[in-house]
Amino acid sequence: MKKQIAVLCAVLLCLLTAFVPGAAAAAPALTTTEAYCIMDADTGLVLEQQNMDEELHPASITKVMTLGLACEKAQGQWEDVKLTVSHEDVYSLAGTDSSHIALQEEEEVPLTDALYATMMASANDGANLLAEYFSGGTIADGVAAMNAQVKELGLQHTHFANPHGISDEDHYTSCYDMAQILRWALTQPGFETLFTRNEMYTMAPTNVQPVTRYFHQQDKMRVASSRFYIPAILGSKIGYTNIARYSYVCLAEQNGVRLICVTMQSNMKTDKYNDVRTLLDHAFATFTGYTEIPAQGVTAQLEVVGGGDAMGTVTVSDPGVRLLLANGLTAENVSVSLELPERYILGVDPEAYAVYTIQGGGLQESASVRVKAKIEGLEEVVAANADVSLPASRSLKKTAGGLIAISLGSTVLAAVVVFAVIRLQAKKKKRKPGSKH
Repeated sequence: MKKQIAVLCAVLLCLLTAFVPGAAAAAPALTTTEAYCIMDADTGLVLEQQNMDEELHPASITKVMTLGLACEKAQGQWEDVKLTVSHEDVYSLAGTDSSHIALQEEEEVPLTDALYATMMASANDGANLLAEYFSGGTIADGVAAMNAQVKELGLQHTHFANPHGISDEDHYTSCYDMAQILRWALTQPGFETLFTRNEMYTMAPTNVQPVTRYFHQQDKMRVASSRFYIPAILGSKIGYTNIARYSYVCLAEQNGVRLICVTMQSNMKTDKYNDVRTLLDHAFATFTGYTEIPAQGVTAQLEVVGGGDAMGTVTVSDPGVRLLLANGLTAENVSVSLELPERYILGVDPEAYAVYTIQGGGLQESASVRVKAKIEGLEEVVAANADVSLPASRSLKKTAGGLIAISLGSTVLAAVVVFAVIRLQAKKKKRKPGSKH
């Protein structure tokens, strides 16, 4: 009798929970896919996830980083750039049974062809060629550049051992990291055009091969005639190895909402198709529009230092933000705090952020997103120190609603020079200029 009463109580509890006002279904729990992450493409806010930080073999979605770095290197200037295929590009793949476009040593390949071959045909030899291009050296140099970019993005669960995705115990990423890699890649010139192309691509004969090569879209979820077609998916990269199983990353948009979806280690191809559909259907039904989060007036003072000397303080505050919130949540479900460095060193972009945290309850993943904080009073601080001038000082123009001519002391000028050098080095990211054209 006691057992029956306990069962009855459990059933009643479930029913009551189901009818709690505002209650909603949790994010989908997948059983045939190990991990996933749904992210707002605009802000990087995690919306839904399962095991998103688990380190897994990525297979060919690795190429998102490879293509992103190649696009960054090219800066949109793809025309008239030719790459020469090295011995290593071809023969390092011997015995791997990997996807390729049969490049041959000493073949001259236009950069545009190499990009589309790597993207659409998932060509591993093309990925090798691009790694040499953006590093200006060997494939190993390209892999080093990939890992340098991982570090620059602040990713904690990624390490690359090659530019194409052949499984290696030292080659791994997570769904969260891959979503952030795609967010970064989408900011590189030409990448989104490359990533979203659906039309067949034609590669003309080269100096070595007289044949014409054709590259087709391989993701059935982007083929309108396929029963797996999902109209919201704009661009995607697929991956597979025996160890990694099926991996997938895509950019999808519906009614102005742009999402990044990453799935890893789906058991079968049909599992991947069905699970991606489940995730996108649920996400687009749950997140139907953006909510304006006005500035909350959270402020702090930050000391400004130039040339080692204190110059004054600036006011740091939250700027407000536009966030994807689940239906049923409002701006009141979002809190904000400030994340500040110890000091603002003049001439160095300060790591000052407003951190917006969503308390999602059962409606949304509880997560945070950082945006650049608002900084006020810098012009006044610099102007107040303008009379600290030495014979070696020079005038510096800074825009602040207009150009203000300010004479700075040599210590302040030195800080600006150091800043310029640091920015230049960061832009190069320790990679040599390209030598293959």
